[in-house]
Amino acid sequence: MSRRRAIWLVARREILERGRSRAFALSLLFSVGLIVAGIVLPSLIGSGPGTQHLGIAGTPPASLAGSLSATAEQAGLLIVVDPVADVATGEAGLRSGDLGALLVFPPDGNVPTYEVKTRGNALLQQVVAASFTPQPQIAFRELEPSDPNRDTSFLFANVGVILLFISIFTFGTWVLTGVVEEKQSRVVEVVLSTIEARDLLIGKVLGIGLLGLVQLALMIAVGLGTGVASGRFSPPSTTVSTVAMLVVWFSLGYAFYSTALGVLGALASRMEEASNASSPVTFIAMSGYFFSLLVALNDPAGTAARIATFIPPVSSMVVPLRAALGAIEAWEIVGSAVVMCAAIGALFVVGGRVYSGAVLQTGARMKLRDAWRASGRG
Repeated sequence: MSRRRAIWLVARREILERGRSRAFALSLLFSVGLIVAGIVLPSLIGSGPGTQHLGIAGTPPASLAGSLSATAEQAGLLIVVDPVADVATGEAGLRSGDLGALLVFPPDGNVPTYEVKTRGNALLQQVVAASFTPQPQIAFRELEPSDPNRDTSFLFANVGVILLFISIFTFGTWVLTGVVEEKQSRVVEVVLSTIEARDLLIGKVLGIGLLGLVQLALMIAVGLGTGVASGRFSPPSTTVSTVAMLVVWFSLGYAFYSTALGVLGALASRMEEASNASSPVTFIAMSGYFFSLLVALNDPAGTAARIATFIPPVSSMVVPLRAALGAIEAWEIVGSAVVMCAAIGALFVVGGRVYSGAVLQTGARMKLRDAWRASGRG
C-alpha cells in the first residue's frame, strides 16, 4: 500500500467515525448556537443607549429644550443638556468624552452644526434633528473622521482570534485523546501492522483537521449571515480576505499544535498522563491567544506584533488578526507562512520519530529521549 493511500485511509476513518459521533454534533451545535446568541442577544436584552450629554454652544431656539426632552423620551433616551461657553470648550468636551455631541448655533442665525468626535451614535443625532420645528438643514462635523469599516474590522479581528483558538485547540485535543484511546484499546497495534506510525499520525491530523475546517467554515457563515440579517453589522470590504486568512491560518496553526499534541499523547498510556504531558503546549497556546487579544489587537503595527508574526506558536493567531485590521504587509504574511510551514515540517520529522517509538509502548509514561531512542532501534 502506498503512503498516500495509507494516509488517506486513516484520514477517511477519522472523518467518518468522528463526523458521525455525538461529540462532533454537540460541538457543532454548541459553537453555532453560541455565535448566534452572541450576535442576537445583546440587541434583545441591552439596556439601551442610556444617558447622553449634549453640549449647546450659542443661543438655541426657546422651544428646543421641551421638544428635545419629549423626542428623547419617545426614543427611550435620556439627554442631559450641557451649555458650554464657546465652541472650543465644547469640542474639548467631545475629545475628552464628557460630551456625546455638540450642537453649535452661530450668532448670525445661520445653519446650526451638529458635531461629534467620531461617527457612531446615530440615535442621538436623529433625536436632535427631530426636535426642531420646522426641521432646518443641520450641518454635520466629525472632529476625528473615522474609517467606516474600522469598528467592524476590529470586531472581525477579535472574534476571528477567538474562533481560531477554540477551533485549533478543540480539534488538536481530539488528536491527543484519539491517540491515547487507540493506545489504551490496543487498536493501534492492529493498525500499525499494515501502515507506518508516521503515516498514522499524519492521517489522523489530516482527517480531524478537515472536520475542523468544516466546523470553522460553518461558524463563519452563520456568524456573517446572522450579523447581516439582524442588522448588527455590515461586512467590510476586507471580509473575503479575512475569511481566507482565517482558513489558511487555522490549517497551519492546527497542523502545528495537533502534531505536537499527538506526539505527547503517544508518550502517555492514560488520559490523565496525556493531560499532564500536554501542559506545555496548552501554556504556549494560551500565551499566544492572550498576546493576540491584549497586545497585537491594541497595537497591530507595533514591534511586538511584528516580531510575533514570525514566531510559529503565536503567528497562527497574530497574522490573521493583523490582516483583518489592515496592519500587515504582504511580505510579512508570506514570510510568516514560510516560517510556519518549515516549523510544521520539522515537527512532523522529529515528532514522527518520537511517535513511532512511543505509540506501541505501554506502562509508565515515556520520556521524549526514550521514545527517540526506541524509534532508532526499531
